[in-house]
Amino acid sequence: MHPLRRHRQDHPRHRRRLALRVVVSGIVASLASAAVAALCSRAANGHAARPLNAITHIYDGGEPPARDGYGKRNTLLGSGIHTLASLWWAAFHQIAFRTQADKVSAGAATAVLAYFVDYHVVPRRLQPGFEAHLSPRALAAVYVALALALAAGSRLRVERLRAGR
Repeated sequence: MHPLRRHRQDHPRHRRRLALRVVVSGIVASLASAAVAALCSRAANGHAARPLNAITHIYDGGEPPARDGYGKRNTLLGSGIHTLASLWWAAFHQIAFRTQADKVSAGAATAVLAYFVDYHVVPRRLQPGFEAHLSPRALAAVYVALALALAAGSRLRVERLRAGR
């Protein structure tokens, strides 16, 4: 095998590493933004799961619900949808900013784009619904957490790859 072959972008090893970076930064972003949403919601209205419950309106239609649903259905479904969206934004982040050294500004750019798409591009039915249960300041904190988590997830994986692990 030619020595440069393993460094090509279409090489299976490159695709596996990219997929792993997407999963790591997506999971970190999902957990961080959900945790901030839960903390802000708990402080504002005494119920931490309302922002995640609200996401289920994407699947069910109607207004974003506050209740957990039977067997915590809304919380589980909302968490799943939120995680999938975070993985999608992590994939965008990893592909669009793969060569950028400043991961924090890349994470911020991705989070700003995510906010813009979530609240100004997609129809109301596909909006997350966080705004129904969070103040504008808390909503901004959720997207700041998304930005920082995407940056942190990228840096964790990059540093591990540089160490040869």
